[in-house]
Amino acid sequence: MEGKDRADEFLNCYRELEQALAKKYGFDEKTFGSPIVKFLSERESEPFRDRLNLCREIRNFLSHHAEFDGERVLQPSQAIIRFLMSVTDYVRQPPLALTCATLYPDILKATPSQRVLTVMKKMERQGFSHVPVIENGEWVGVFSVSTIFTYIISRGLSAISDEMVIGDFAELLPVDRHITERFQFCGNEATVEDVRVMFEKHQWRSKRLAAVFITDNGSLGGRILGMITPWDLINY
Repeated sequence: MEGKDRADEFLNCYRELEQALAKKYGFDEKTFGSPIVKFLSERESEPFRDRLNLCREIRNFLSHHAEFDGERVLQPSQAIIRFLMSVTDYVRQPPLALTCATLYPDILKATPSQRVLTVMKKMERQGFSHVPVIENGEWVGVFSVSTIFTYIISRGLSAISDEMVIGDFAELLPVDRHITERFQFCGNEATVEDVRVMFEKHQWRSKRLAAVFITDNGSLGGRILGMITPWDLINY
């Protein structure tokens, strides 16, 4: 492909990204500023920021100093054109939260009748800190390390009995009964960025957001599709 054609293709791709971002942010002809500049100011743009800033410089250069004696001064590479196209694809269809979640079949789950120590050993072995408790297909709550801590402190105990079952913690399992942590729910249409924002918001009454559960209706009463912890986002 000739340099002139690549330059035109680059400018077209840049305009397509501008249009996609204008739609994302609700820009219209009366809106002041650039949708790309706004995108660059958002945390969401971090994976693209350096190269997108380079694209801005190339675009400005091509717009004002495209030719010298009838020849293209700058010929954008196919790699940078592909990059612009990939950013546009991301903006038009951002990755869903389910892509970084632990899906329901792989989530460690417990029932009220299971022995606590058995569940705790599985948590340690499989790397789970929060375990949904399900009974007859219905959501009961979440069993976690903080559940054990709260139970022991509130009752003045020094150890957990071998015979204790998850159901013995019934009053502490509901999501609104956890003292130091909280949980949120979202639907399967939520994006990775939506969930990231949930975790980055200020803590509510000193409770940290421990996990986000994706359900089929986006609420506590829905069927669990997946679970996301801060660790999942760090590794995404």
